[in-house]
Amino acid sequence: MNLILFIHQAAFKKGVILENIIDGYFDGTKRQTLRTVNALKEKLKKGAGFTKNEIFILLVDSRSRLNELTSLIDLLEGKRIILILPDESKTTLSIASKFFPRFFTFVSETYNDLCDVLHKMTKQANINTN
Repeated sequence: MNLILFIHQAAFKKGVILENIIDGYFDGTKRQTLRTVNALKEKLKKGAGFTKNEIFILLVDSRSRLNELTSLIDLLEGKRIILILPDESKTTLSIASKFFPRFFTFVSETYNDLCDVLHKMTKQANINTN
């Protein structure tokens, strides 16, 4: 299982928490972190190395970043996406639904719900590859 994290460089503190939690819970899982929207866009355009066993976790630190990421929706089509949203407003949720995420949650200190979902997704991926 490969995890592709998008954590914009402006969200450094929030991103460190997420990276530490994922590294702690998913030791041995390959993780790549992208720090700019352009880096994510280039990675998606190249498509190199993407498999069905990849999960894209997008930490969206602001509504403006969410709007910026909507330009990548076509490139993210068919990918397993988890969104971490900045707030619970109807507008944010409406925009987030356009990504067709497998799961969404909100910025947190623990990400317990995210870890539970990732465990289920990785377990299911292992069942499907065996």
